[in-house]
Amino acid sequence: MDGRKSAIDLTNDERDRFLEAIIRLKHIPAPDAPSGVSVYDMFVALHGAVMGVVPPGDNEPVNYGHWNIGFCPWHRQYLRQFELALQEQVDGVTLPYWDWTDHPDAINFLFTPEFLSSLNTGFPRPVADGVLREAVPVGERPAWWLSSASGFSIYGALGDGLGLQLTRGTAGGTWPPSASAIGDLERLVVDGPDFHPLWVFWMVLEQGHPNLTTATHNAGHNFIGGHMGRGFSPNDPIFWLHHANVDRIWANWQDNRLQANPGSSAIDHWPPPDELSPLTGEPAPLGHRRDDPMWPWVDDDTGYQVVSVSDEVLQMFTAFVTAQGVVRVSDVLDYTALGYAYAQG
Repeated sequence: MDGRKSAIDLTNDERDRFLEAIIRLKHIPAPDAPSGVSVYDMFVALHGAVMGVVPPGDNEPVNYGHWNIGFCPWHRQYLRQFELALQEQVDGVTLPYWDWTDHPDAINFLFTPEFLSSLNTGFPRPVADGVLREAVPVGERPAWWLSSASGFSIYGALGDGLGLQLTRGTAGGTWPPSASAIGDLERLVVDGPDFHPLWVFWMVLEQGHPNLTTATHNAGHNFIGGHMGRGFSPNDPIFWLHHANVDRIWANWQDNRLQANPGSSAIDHWPPPDELSPLTGEPAPLGHRRDDPMWPWVDDDTGYQVVSVSDEVLQMFTAFVTAQGVVRVSDVLDYTALGYAYAQG
């Protein structure tokens, strides 16, 4: 069982092994992709692509990873696939999570030159320290550094108009959330006669809510800003720690629901396939319902059209998509069955 720890609880060796895996993945060529595209870039491209996929027999594009309840399982599967890719580079590495509520320690340990580089405020500009610079000076390269690497650069077609250097720049807003607010979210149950409580939990977790001031997923992307605030947000490695925390909060919510309902299982805490959303009055779109396959884990990409990215970006992940088996929403509801668990900081 892989254990995911809070980033601030990592030992220096664990931190360095995680960074080494990131840099290695950034320099491993993606299968059957254009020259210069790494496996890391392939995952970045997938995140932009998922925002507009037309399924077979339909004419309307679906965002398979956002804007509805499939946000939770899609990112769970996506993160696990990335984590396994990291482990192919450095054995035993797991995804740490960014505990949003412990902001002082995040500033003092996570957002530092020794770890994931410092933050910027105001207008987005390139990171200026650490291993996420486009060119890391020879004298500042850590002992584990790849001899073939010069730095951490952004692939051109994935730049989101921000260039080839990783940029950050907070867009302001409310941050950080309090520990009590996140604890309340993990226990949030809004019952209705005709809807499952997950609908409201998901909405607050991904988007926030005008009547609930807890800063969550969207606010975190905006707080980091730069590439993290765009469609190809995994360009910034903090994305993986941010979403590991999103997944941890959902996992805690699931565990609370299981404890409150003895004898239930994870699938009992997902809405029935035909249930109408209390937010829109409509059923969840394809890819978000319990028994739906989640693109790109659809076994065969025949009949699916990606309309959210350019042909150049599309070529970055074609081989990955065609190599996947079917993964349905129901397959990832039990996170322990995927082989990992969270250490609570």
